[in-house]
Amino acid sequence: MGMMGHPMNQKDIAPAEHWLLFKNGSADSLEALYKQYSNALYNYGSKFSPDKDLIKECIQELFVTLWTRRKHIGNPPDVKNYLFKAFRLSVFKKAAFLQKNEEYLETEDYPFAVTLNIEDAIISAEQGEALKVRLEIAVNQLTNRQKEAIFLKFYEGLSYEEIAGVMDISVKATYKIMARSLGYLRENLSKDDLLILLFVLHLKLYN
Repeated sequence: MGMMGHPMNQKDIAPAEHWLLFKNGSADSLEALYKQYSNALYNYGSKFSPDKDLIKECIQELFVTLWTRRKHIGNPPDVKNYLFKAFRLSVFKKAAFLQKNEEYLETEDYPFAVTLNIEDAIISAEQGEALKVRLEIAVNQLTNRQKEAIFLKFYEGLSYEEIAGVMDISVKATYKIMARSLGYLRENLSKDDLLILLFVLHLKLYN
């Protein structure tokens, strides 16, 4: 019972608890969720569109909608995944990747741009430049959907099930996308380059 005497620090509260508090009318908890996830959402959104204002608008609208609909929203098993999925849908609608009046239909026709920050890996400048070109050529041969799945897997650390939820595809399709992506990279990069690419992905040296 030692906890009872101490007011909980906002930072100590898990996202799921903040979610329950926000649903019960705590603006502070919604703000805490905003602070926790807005940078990650912005980083994710910026891959779909270079329009910074559009991305910021989608984030603002997402949180405003959460607040105004708080009495009608369920309890997602994972707050981050719920926010990513809702945000992605919002970006797709606002950037007109989807027809506004259609029911949500999965589209394969959308941009997703990633750049590798090889400079942060410990490689000499001359080697680094050539390596960066080789790796980026290989990565850019992947489809946007493959790049997005890789981003969610390595950068956001989502599981296959979670990626499927965010991208609104089946888990089986997610496995297929990842297997194809890694298969393509394995075939088109030397062993050393592939190891460096995986190292770069694991260390989140790309954005």
